[in-house]
Amino acid sequence: MTKDQIVLTFIGGDKRQIEAMRMAAKEGFIVKAVGFEDISNDSITLYKYLHDECFICHALILPIPYKNKYGYINIPSDPQSITLEQVMKKVDSSTIVILGKADHDIKRQAEEKNIRIFDILEEETFAILNAIPTAEGAIQRAMEKTDITLHGANVLVLGYGRIGKCLARMLKGIGAKVTVEARKPEDLVWIYENGYNGVHLDDLDSVLGSQQVIFNTIPHLVLTRERLKKVDKEAVIIDLASAPGGTDFEAAKELGIRAYLELSLPGIVAPKTAGRIVYSVIKELIERSQKNLV
Repeated sequence: MTKDQIVLTFIGGDKRQIEAMRMAAKEGFIVKAVGFEDISNDSITLYKYLHDECFICHALILPIPYKNKYGYINIPSDPQSITLEQVMKKVDSSTIVILGKADHDIKRQAEEKNIRIFDILEEETFAILNAIPTAEGAIQRAMEKTDITLHGANVLVLGYGRIGKCLARMLKGIGAKVTVEARKPEDLVWIYENGYNGVHLDDLDSVLGSQQVIFNTIPHLVLTRERLKKVDKEAVIIDLASAPGGTDFEAAKELGIRAYLELSLPGIVAPKTAGRIVYSVIKELIERSQKNLV
């Protein structure tokens, strides 16, 4: 099946989805969309409401993350409109669903209807490429929130996964004094090899007081109230972990520490790049699903 025979329907999302739609239409896919006010592209069929025609498609693309904080489909222009149930009851079993941050709710409904779902956040290609704009965005946020240069600053990166690796490399490149926290012995060796200061999670308290900017990438509570008491009051915390983050934000506020949960940074600070990454993974997933049907 050629691209001009494959129909993609996008429901909601941020500027990343808009860029992904534009790329898909440009490369010949038939593109439909709902939940966008104006995308100014004649090659995309835009629906104001969730019409039955939206579900006549080969792939249904939901946002990243697919739900907003209210539990509805993540549509910024209409935050409390479309529920997951409204969508899933109309999806045909031959349609694949691509989304970000799949939860028990969508997994259960997909299983009941025998619908294949793909969580884009679990795709290694996406995770690696997405770490780049995430790290750049985190550094941008840190620059906006501080009155110092990151060059020469004491900076701590919590976690040495994909984002942590990108962050540490970029921060070192602009002259920051980088300390990286990790638990695995092999990670600590690589941290040393790359020229950063390494610290084990068990010894984290010993370095907290000297840090001017702290970036967290660990998706569980690591900056507890007790640890925050050791953080300099002038320090800034940029938390990149999935909600609710890895920081006790209530304690930080009480202690007078500036802490920010920064979610979906790629879609905010670099939507074109992030959208191209999303599109490349969508295309890969569609190709993979077609091969599985042969």
